[in-house]
Amino acid sequence: MLKLKRVELQGFKSFCERTELRFAGEGIAAIVGPNGCGKSNISDAISWVLGEQSAKTLRGTRMEDVIFAGTRERKPLGMAYVTMTLVDPDLYREPVGGSHARPVPVENTDRKKTGEVTIMRRLFRSGESEYLIDGRPARLRDIQDIFMGTGLGPESYAIIEQGRIGQILSSKPQDRRSVIEEAAGITRFKTRKRLAEAKLEGAKQNLARVYDILEEVTRQVNSLKRQASKARRYAELQSELEARLRVVLSGQYRLLERDAAKTAIDLNLASAELKSLGERVVEKEQAHERQQAACYDFEQQLTEARRQLAEMRVEAERTRGRLESQVKESGAIEQRMAQAENESRELGLRLGTLGREIAAQQKNVEVLEEQIGSRAAAWGRSTGSANRCRPGCSSASRPSNRDGS
Repeated sequence: MLKLKRVELQGFKSFCERTELRFAGEGIAAIVGPNGCGKSNISDAISWVLGEQSAKTLRGTRMEDVIFAGTRERKPLGMAYVTMTLVDPDLYREPVGGSHARPVPVENTDRKKTGEVTIMRRLFRSGESEYLIDGRPARLRDIQDIFMGTGLGPESYAIIEQGRIGQILSSKPQDRRSVIEEAAGITRFKTRKRLAEAKLEGAKQNLARVYDILEEVTRQVNSLKRQASKARRYAELQSELEARLRVVLSGQYRLLERDAAKTAIDLNLASAELKSLGERVVEKEQAHERQQAACYDFEQQLTEARRQLAEMRVEAERTRGRLESQVKESGAIEQRMAQAENESRELGLRLGTLGREIAAQQKNVEVLEEQIGSRAAAWGRSTGSANRCRPGCSSASRPSNRDGS
């Protein structure tokens, strides 16, 4: 019978830090403390590491509730694990140093003979879960097989929470049967029986399928025989065909050899002809290049002639425009000359008239000059007589004739 030796917890419910509980393996171990200190969490941890899948049984709503959710002083953790170590007292003995000394197994050569079993369960906040037995990954079924019939299976009676005893006593005999069977140790055999029956049922189904396949194959034997004979006949014909094909191919190979020799001769002749043609092509290309150069020269000359012709045409257009403008100017000049002749004739007539008027005016001027001279002489005479007749006038007070006063 296995006995509990050590339980290690970290991140499980209220156990934030790594906590290790050691048990002597004999007698009764009691955990005391005030309400809310985490006594029930230890039993929940043992149930959880043994494979409990119901979050309600663990006093939670989800399986992630077993991970430490954090407080005001501590952050929540992302993983929870519980490690439980059990030993078989028949294979494991305590050293002289007492319970605090390290136990020494009877045999260290074989791990299976030490009587110590270590079970670990890890749960991550992402939902990933894993089981380990002695540090190696395992399945939940492996753990259930180890504890089946020991009172620590799915219908465990070794761990009883509050109200469990009353529920067992008040239940029907059929409901108490599972607990009694677990205590009697026959659950393991019933589970093995159920698995064996399932395997037998699967074997029966496979056997029935084999019979069906055998019956189907039996029906197909005749067709397979015919197909086999056809295959043998096909192989014979194939070998005969290959033999004849080798004869035909050998004959074709000889023909191809003769054709290849003839083709080689023709190729040599063609190569020589190609060489002569290449030389002629080179000569033609050189002649073509010379003609092309001459064409380029002619084209340049033609371009120059076209340019000169264009300039001459432009000059001719300009000359034609100047001639037209000169013709227009000459017409205008002729008109102006005709007008000038008319004006000159008119001016001649006016000159004659003006000459006659000038002659008449000159005569008038002469007449007027004579009149003025006669009047000036008369005025002078009258002035002189007046000065002589005035008494008391001295010669100094007389006005001078030179000054005209």
